[in-house]
Amino acid sequence: MSLKREIKRRLLGLFYRKLWVRIAVILLAIVTIPVVLLGALLIQTSQDALRNAVLSDYNQISTRAANEIGLFVKGPQDILNTTGSILSAVYPAPWKQETVLVELVLDNPDFIRAMSVDSSGTALAGSDLGRENPRGYPKEAFEAAIRGKAYISGVNFLDNHTPLVTMAVPVKKTGKVIAALIADVNLRGVWKIADNIKIGKTGIAFLVSDDGTLIAHPDKKRVLRNENLKGQKEVQSVLAGKTESVELEDRSEGKFISAYAPVPGTGWGIVLRQKQEEAYHFSKAMKAQSWTIIILSELLAVLVSMLMARLLARPIKNLASRIKSVAAGNLDHRIDMRIKDDIGELIRSFNYMTKKLKKARERERLSTIGEAAAWIAHELKNSFVSIKSFIQLFPLRHKDELFVDKFRRILPEEVGRMERMFKDLSNFSSQSELRVSRTNVKEIMDGVLEIMKEELSENKINLKYNSHSEEFFIEADAERLREVFQNLIINSINAMPGGGWLTISLDLVTEGVEVKIKDTGSGISKEEQDRLFEPFHTTKNGGMGLGLAISRKIVEQHKGNIRVESGVNRGTIFTLKFPLEVDSGQLKVD
Repeated sequence: MSLKREIKRRLLGLFYRKLWVRIAVILLAIVTIPVVLLGALLIQTSQDALRNAVLSDYNQISTRAANEIGLFVKGPQDILNTTGSILSAVYPAPWKQETVLVELVLDNPDFIRAMSVDSSGTALAGSDLGRENPRGYPKEAFEAAIRGKAYISGVNFLDNHTPLVTMAVPVKKTGKVIAALIADVNLRGVWKIADNIKIGKTGIAFLVSDDGTLIAHPDKKRVLRNENLKGQKEVQSVLAGKTESVELEDRSEGKFISAYAPVPGTGWGIVLRQKQEEAYHFSKAMKAQSWTIIILSELLAVLVSMLMARLLARPIKNLASRIKSVAAGNLDHRIDMRIKDDIGELIRSFNYMTKKLKKARERERLSTIGEAAAWIAHELKNSFVSIKSFIQLFPLRHKDELFVDKFRRILPEEVGRMERMFKDLSNFSSQSELRVSRTNVKEIMDGVLEIMKEELSENKINLKYNSHSEEFFIEADAERLREVFQNLIINSINAMPGGGWLTISLDLVTEGVEVKIKDTGSGISKEEQDRLFEPFHTTKNGGMGLGLAISRKIVEQHKGNIRVESGVNRGTIFTLKFPLEVDSGQLKVD
């Protein structure tokens, strides 16, 4: 026999002969596999969440930067529009216009120069008039303004490398364009905004014009060269008006994150970039830490599983010799087991115990049947004696008005009493399925209270009915629920012979619909509460003791529960809870 087969045989023998080994393997399978799968799922989920969070943050940063640049550009445009209004008021006086334009440039450092041009293209006034070789103005700026439209040019540079754009607005008087106001605006403020966007060590932000030319970039040489980036994917997207953050890959730059947003009112776009390795550094560190924790947890699980397996296997032999005295288990089922290990001995003892318990339960059932039969015989005997007496005396005393009156009154009461007794017995022993449908609990309770209104009034009982909604729908048998509510309300009336308060409330809770029926009666002692729902147990004379047993049975058929809170002279509260939705196929008699 080879060494491999010998090791396999010994391991299998150890597995089948040693209970603690089987328990340890099962515990490891139960703990290890779910932990690894759950850990992997959580790590992947957290990675995706962090990735989405990073992309979302970059998206917000690019949007804020775009809005800030938009506001920066909009400021000079608003100032020009205001200045245009002033020029229209002093038009055509050249020296007044020149004063306005000089003040414009002096008061606003972002303006390099400004000039007004009449509709024929002749310069009327300017902030730098009188200087030698004054610079001209772009023809397209003048043409756009004369047509009544605002204009903003691409980026140009002065001899000192100062970036600027040319803006133009129309000067109107009585709604007619009479001149154009043209100004050069310094863009170093835009450079400052872009340079102030710091994203780690590898992150950069750059601004492009509507044709893809660099306006601002950390490498100013690329801006001075008027480098055009229109061929890059994110530049094409931002110039198309898209705002988003994406993961991209470039041969020269590798994998990186890019977020971009268009600058409002300009046609420009701001683009942010950072290498993925740096952006997701925290995510990778968290992943490594998570797997380390999972591996350590698995090692700990192995040790704990082996220890628990030994602890669980050790007391089983002792348990097998004592299980004969345990009163629990399925008494109608016998387990066939031929294995002679500890589990086999345990099951044999279990079978012996169930056999004994089954006999004990049969004796208890016979005792209960006997008790019920004796009670029924006693009640029937009392009723039959009364009926027999009246029937025997009727031929002799049928002319006695007092006797006839008593006969008419008592005989129907006794017959009704027997009918109620038989009805309760029939309901308690009924094995029929519920007729369930979508039912509004409030409508059932409203109907019960309407029927019992006179009885409440006759017994001097005040009703307080609280409902936070008009709809409390559940899947239920309406007739059986009506019987439950009526039984509980009758119990409350009987508990308050001198009158009192009956409080009923309906509410929606986490478990479903909650119904509370509270009275201010004499209450129930703790000893009586323990037997309150037992069949044929009653706390009043003349009662059969099946009302609460039937009520609990109906509630449990609806997959609900009922509980009682009470104390002597403290009143009683019955609380019923029903699930909102239950499969009608499950609502059967157990």
